Amino acid sequence: MAVNYALRIRNAMKRLGTYRPEYENAIGILAQLQRQYDTLTERYEREGMRFEVETSMGSKKAPIVTTLESLRKDVLAYMGALGLTPAGAKKIDGARAAPEAQASPLEEMLAKLGSSG
Repeated sequence: MAVNYALRIRNAMKRLGTYRPEYENAIGILAQLQRQYDTLTERYEREGMRFEVETSMGSKKAPIVTTLESLRKDVLAYMGALGLTPAGAKKIDGARAAPEAQASPLEEMLAKLGSSG
């Protein structure tokens, strides 16, 4: 069964109320990163999850491990930017609440007029 990563991301964002068509490029990139991460993780597990490889200079971290670490960071960065992590959701919720918390100049003037009468 093929996973439609972009559809899953879009649906999650819609459930959270953070989806906007302007985010499609970022959604596409995140979908591609997640697909790469899942594919490499499956390969890593299939190959016995070797963390280190032997080289002529001794042992070092396996290249697939380095790649997975990098992909994981990128996936989390995009997820956060799209509000799909707790920290990312908190930032988006805070950004949405901020304009409502501050009254517009017109609202402030109307409030002053209403209280002077």
